[in-house]
Amino acid sequence: MDWENRWHPLLEQWVTITCHRGARPWKGSVANVANAANKDPVIAASYDPDCYLCPGNTRISGEINPDYEEIFVFDNDHPSFDLQAPEPRPSALFYKSSIASGVCRVMCYDHHHQTALGQLPVKQIEAIVASWIQQSRLLYQDKQIKTVFIFENRGELVGVSNPHPHCQIYGVPFVMDTIGRELAAVQRYRQQHNVNLFSQILRAEQEDGRRILFCDDHWLGFVPYFARLPYEMYLMSRSDFSDLRHCPSVAVESMARGLKIMLAALDALWNTPQPYILTVHQAPVADSDTSDYRCFIQIIPLMRAPGLQKFLAGVETGAGQFLNDGSPEQKAMELRQAQDRGSGDV
Repeated sequence: MDWENRWHPLLEQWVTITCHRGARPWKGSVANVANAANKDPVIAASYDPDCYLCPGNTRISGEINPDYEEIFVFDNDHPSFDLQAPEPRPSALFYKSSIASGVCRVMCYDHHHQTALGQLPVKQIEAIVASWIQQSRLLYQDKQIKTVFIFENRGELVGVSNPHPHCQIYGVPFVMDTIGRELAAVQRYRQQHNVNLFSQILRAEQEDGRRILFCDDHWLGFVPYFARLPYEMYLMSRSDFSDLRHCPSVAVESMARGLKIMLAALDALWNTPQPYILTVHQAPVADSDTSDYRCFIQIIPLMRAPGLQKFLAGVETGAGQFLNDGSPEQKAMELRQAQDRGSGDV
């Protein structure tokens, strides 16, 4: 049973694997994910007249959605960042403030209210990836934008405000913290070892083999050796492109298949829809060299066992020290078994 610290090379921090704690007595809350997903007959329907993302419905802005079939992108009606954000109040003493400038967009994956990214056909996921690439190119054309960050929140446990299948796209005039930490780690590794850090990660995962979930000429899907959460997954490019703008056309279909297989395996674990956060990591526009950065997708599931949510409690939230209750090798094996049951077929 694994009980050890593992170095997270991209965030330059220790992760503690504590498998023996997975069987600890639990008197806390139990998450009924299946019931949460199906308790409302309207949510289980293909169309919800009260959903502001469904085709033909009116959003709070007064805009009417078109009768779209697959992908629909629009500027968020409640943005976290906006190019028209107000000037901040003057800050006191040494504190600093700046305009919350940026662009926030919503991308609906499909017109069906009840579907999910991992349930869509590969061709449709391929179109979604192509739209991610297009949006990245459009946003990076603005010289103000330094980071384009794409993310999907799925499930009530994540705090999703609307169950309609969608993701969000942020373009902001600064380098987001996690992306900046990863970039700095890659640059330090190059200086110290004269090797690309992402290439080292790919090589280590391939040579070990136990944590691999998807592999072809373009992408490698795996539970990372340094996973901070049970069932955390990476889909990492095997090509040397740092952001989606430079993603080769031959890698788009591969990326879609990898997403399909990995997300379907996650739902097949306990035969219930899994809450997760999906993030697309790509290089920012930085003052320093970004050529060693590699584009990758991170999938962060929020369940550690059936009915048991992985809470980020005192040591994770207060000290930033992650305790992973599950061995990455064991969790990868469970996900491969779910694939073998046919749920990951494309």
